[in-house]
Amino acid sequence: MTQLMTHPWNANGVTIGMANWNHRLFLPRSVASARRALHSLAACGVPGELIIVDDASRDGSVEWLAQAQATLTDITLRVGFGQSQQGPAAVRNRILHLARYRYVCWLDADNELQGNNLFLFYRAIRETGAAVVYGNLIVREAGRITGLYSNVAYRSSIFQNNEVDLCSLWDAAQLRQCGGFQVEPVINSIEEDWELFLRLASDDRLIVFVPAVFGTYYVRPQSLSYGLKASNTGVRRMHDHQRHRSLEGRTLGRVYHPDIGWLL
Repeated sequence: MTQLMTHPWNANGVTIGMANWNHRLFLPRSVASARRALHSLAACGVPGELIIVDDASRDGSVEWLAQAQATLTDITLRVGFGQSQQGPAAVRNRILHLARYRYVCWLDADNELQGNNLFLFYRAIRETGAAVVYGNLIVREAGRITGLYSNVAYRSSIFQNNEVDLCSLWDAAQLRQCGGFQVEPVINSIEEDWELFLRLASDDRLIVFVPAVFGTYYVRPQSLSYGLKASNTGVRRMHDHQRHRSLEGRTLGRVYHPDIGWLL
């Protein structure tokens, strides 16, 4: 993988991290949303950066990202290129290692951030000390809005089925303490974000829902996870053996809004 320079960690700021694999068609949209978010943060006095690590794409992503790195001068953009495919968990761990700032916003290469709201979530994670804060994702499919995702407070049923997407804001210090993303093949490659959420919950880390729009989640027939009901045996064996957690029937997370305070 092309080496990126690591930097001293700054607690005040946001790193937007994006792992890309053959998403050339959607990179202009996702990168544009990240730029808007960074401009919005800068207007509020919060520094930020965008780190994109390409996982050995073959669809023109490498060329597009190289050009973006050379021409986008309005933000801090750092790009790395993998020589062989490592998988999303390993790439995100790489981004976590490279991040300049304590708070990391994960963005999939085919989704969008609601840029003007990122400062709201930044306030929320700093004021609550949460390991992660997340908010509503507008779901779009075939050009129309079809619902919401990541729109409920974290609850024990999450140990049975994933209800929260990775597109959220994380405290990198706590994420590192929990070991980062699981890269071993004990879990399916599309479940590494769910497993990490459960790792935080099992460790009694604070997971906070903020009732505001975090971004847009696009459902595409070409997506690796479209129409797929992944086997979650590995994740459940680690965190929900004999359903001792998912059947508790209680709320594990909390709800907070910076302009109001604790709602739950």
